[in-house]
Amino acid sequence: MKKIIIISVLFLSCFLSQNISFAYNPAFNLTARNFIYTDSIGAGGGAFDAITFDIYIEHTNIGSSGPFEFSLGQYYFNINGALGVTADYSYYIIPGSTEFTNPNAIPRNPAFISPDAGSPEGASLRLGVNTILGAGNGPIVLYFFPGTRVCTVRLKKKSGSFPDVPLNMVWRTGLPNPVTKVYAYMGTSNVDVSLNGTFIIDNANIPNIKLIFPPDNSVNNTFTVSFKWMKDNRSVAYVYQLYSDSLLTNNLISDTINNNSDTSKTISGLSGNTKYFWRVGGIDAHDHIYYSNVRQFTTSSGMKLNIKIIPEGLYNTLSGQMSRKDTFTVCLRSISSPYLIIDSAKAVVDSLYFSGLFTFINTPDGIYYAALKHFNSIETWSRSGGITMTFADTSFYDFTNSASQAYGSNLVLHGGKYCIYSGDVNQDGITDGSDLMKIFNDSYAGLTGRYLASDLNGDNIADAADLSILDNNVFNGILKITP
Repeated sequence: MKKIIIISVLFLSCFLSQNISFAYNPAFNLTARNFIYTDSIGAGGGAFDAITFDIYIEHTNIGSSGPFEFSLGQYYFNINGALGVTADYSYYIIPGSTEFTNPNAIPRNPAFISPDAGSPEGASLRLGVNTILGAGNGPIVLYFFPGTRVCTVRLKKKSGSFPDVPLNMVWRTGLPNPVTKVYAYMGTSNVDVSLNGTFIIDNANIPNIKLIFPPDNSVNNTFTVSFKWMKDNRSVAYVYQLYSDSLLTNNLISDTINNNSDTSKTISGLSGNTKYFWRVGGIDAHDHIYYSNVRQFTTSSGMKLNIKIIPEGLYNTLSGQMSRKDTFTVCLRSISSPYLIIDSAKAVVDSLYFSGLFTFINTPDGIYYAALKHFNSIETWSRSGGITMTFADTSFYDFTNSASQAYGSNLVLHGGKYCIYSGDVNQDGITDGSDLMKIFNDSYAGLTGRYLASDLNGDNIADAADLSILDNNVFNGILKITP
């Protein structure tokens, strides 16, 4: 029995010495991390001309595999071909950056390949395999975070700054070759352990700004826009930028927001029916800026209100036309007390159809009173309850077809059309003696000319006809009627 035990021990020792065991191959995390964007040429404005990052390998199953003796490694990334062609860049290893105890384990021949037909992104970054080390000469990969730094590499633009495109950088682990490979010494054997790897691009510390509003490619936006984006805890501040072109050459607004909690920016005075482009950059603790994708939106041509209106004095009952076209102002007022003015617009009302198109650039959807002003007529408001208006749409309102279209039915029927009262020459909201005195004095002086306040009928002279119109309104106590 004693001999059997001795023979068994000798057999087991021989088995282990030949590296025949039940141990697992090493598993690992291969991570690109610590991305730093730098501007060595001083271009400013968030531009950069170089990207530096580390490659780390971390042993993750030491309990089942035992020590991980590194043998060979080659490291490949797919990257956005829109960065440009090979000749525009240099890609190199920072000297002295490896943590491998055997410096011969460092990869060789770094290259930026663009275009690269084998890359779904259009280009690739390559670090060729290191020299053969020999069993027993390979460095031991650390088994605690973040592992052993393979090296630090830098991709640098030879002239000028990087184009404003995302990196789209991913580990290249699938065909076509060449792909990322890692080998380990298992005893004296060189074993491919690539399938045991987890491949990570760790940009967790890089600001990543996500835009919320306005939606990309949205239309009919108001001329005042409240831009919004998600809070990013990796940013200490933000840069908001607005452009008029997709190439981002014509910067309209650039504003730094010096905290990471303020995630909105309101811009007023945008032009109507115009396409704009915007982005937000996150500023990290090292003053590097990382921009979001660019979004675009188009403004509306404005909220429109088509109004039919006739001043009493200008309407010629024989021709069925106004004696001239004229300019009116419409103030949109809140439907609730104190009926504040929300927006205003001017338009010319034509003499044939009595209509004018008023465009409001700062008014959201809602219900409003339309208060209409004319330089020698009584200010007249729309009917009780207001007008429902929708941004980017045209609303229609006709004061001429019913007295009830005006607040307090403050219209006069004249030649089959309901008209606003003429005669408020001094625009104090009432027709009275002061208005009569103005017309009387101008009439006495024989005053003539276009657009005289005292010329109520539009015949370019202040005379008895104008006095007659006003005298009737004064007698009837005509004045502005509002809520």
